[in-house]
Amino acid sequence: MELQNLLKEVLPDNVALPGSERYEESNSAYFTQFEIGIKPAAIVQPTTVQEVSALVKKLHSKLVKQETYLAVKGTGHTPFAGSANIADGVTVELRGLKGVNIAEDNSHATIGVGETWGSVYDELEKHNLTAAGGRVGRVGVGGLVLGGGMSFFSTRRGFACDSITDFEVVLASGEIVHANKEVNADLFVSLRGGLNNFGIVTSFKMNTFPSGPMWGGIAYYMPETFGRLIEATVDFVQNETDEDTHIMSSAGYAFGHNVATCCMYHTKGVENAPALQRFTSLPNQIEGYGSLRKSTHIDFCNELSKFTSDGVRSFYATLSIKPNIAIMNELYEIWQATLEPLKVVDGFTFSLGYFPLTRALLENSRLAGGNAKDIDPVDGPLFVILINPTWDSADDDERVHKAVEDLLVKFRHVASEKGLLHRYIFTNYAYQKEDVFAGYGEKSLRELKDVSKKYDPEGIFQKAVPGGFKLSKVQ
Repeated sequence: MELQNLLKEVLPDNVALPGSERYEESNSAYFTQFEIGIKPAAIVQPTTVQEVSALVKKLHSKLVKQETYLAVKGTGHTPFAGSANIADGVTVELRGLKGVNIAEDNSHATIGVGETWGSVYDELEKHNLTAAGGRVGRVGVGGLVLGGGMSFFSTRRGFACDSITDFEVVLASGEIVHANKEVNADLFVSLRGGLNNFGIVTSFKMNTFPSGPMWGGIAYYMPETFGRLIEATVDFVQNETDEDTHIMSSAGYAFGHNVATCCMYHTKGVENAPALQRFTSLPNQIEGYGSLRKSTHIDFCNELSKFTSDGVRSFYATLSIKPNIAIMNELYEIWQATLEPLKVVDGFTFSLGYFPLTRALLENSRLAGGNAKDIDPVDGPLFVILINPTWDSADDDERVHKAVEDLLVKFRHVASEKGLLHRYIFTNYAYQKEDVFAGYGEKSLRELKDVSKKYDPEGIFQKAVPGGFKLSKVQ
């Protein structure tokens, strides 16, 4: 009761308490059931940065003493329990921090962290602009850029976080600061991929550029084509020079059927561009299912949005490897062996994706000023591997988690044994037990820890905001 009264002193009209319709609506608005199952003592819903600041100041002493705990929620897309919700603590929901304000010269937009990429692109499109943000329209903007994020435009523009030019942040003290190349530059680089270790980001400025038609979509192939798809994918990352392309190659299982897919895009709208013909010419395409077309950025993002929904039992797992046809086929065989006994799980779907980090992507990321990931372009190209199960019943939770954990161990062993495992773990897909920051490299990790101590000397965002991946947990 004391905590609830404190919250109401700061945000009298924006505190949702258990049992209320407002509380239930907010606490059910997560991507997975794992987060929905957590019940905070209160959900606060600020609508301005000043309200976030006042809230942190009011709770500061309790947070320092760890008498209460915070979770920070944008749109709640990180899948694992406790990433953006907290039992018996205070969940700060940022969906009310709206706004897409475009600069007069159209060079950038200031975006509130309550927005989704779909709402951002919708507003930008009214001005014939777009941005190198997330690929799935229904995903929130904040968590994606703090984790790094990938874009259809990543080959030319780096990670999504590399297009951010300024962060507005509420520090652990409650102070509102900006971080960019000129002011708090160390914090700026750290926030580009450093997650929620330094403060609560309330808005950011992002580079924008003229929008135009794109060409692409999804091609579906019979499962026996997967080997050919891998050959084309490796050839693409090793030899392709067209920086206006983006691909994602995957194998999937759903509803009793296996399939191979390639999501491919040419961001300048070139139909069946030479760079993509290695994929469009593959045999055994499933007629009537492909969606290759000329359309808009937002339309392609909305298409990918249809493959996920809220309130599911699902999670991600990942690792990064160097391109090699033999190992990628071997990992596919291991994935299939893992899949076989799981086919009896109700509502089970399973995907294995190979998503390129091209040399051009890594070089353009470095040219954009650097980020917390600190991947040397000479390490490229790389593949981010995405493993994604979805199922229906809580009775199968332990079984599915254990199977994927075992799969990760096998993948790492095979890749390490062949000298093809890379340290980097793509944060937005990381499994909840991963040591994410160990994959950022010693130099970056040391700098991130120094920045954390500088801007949060009492360690509030390490101890009293326990959700997500924490620097303090890395030795």
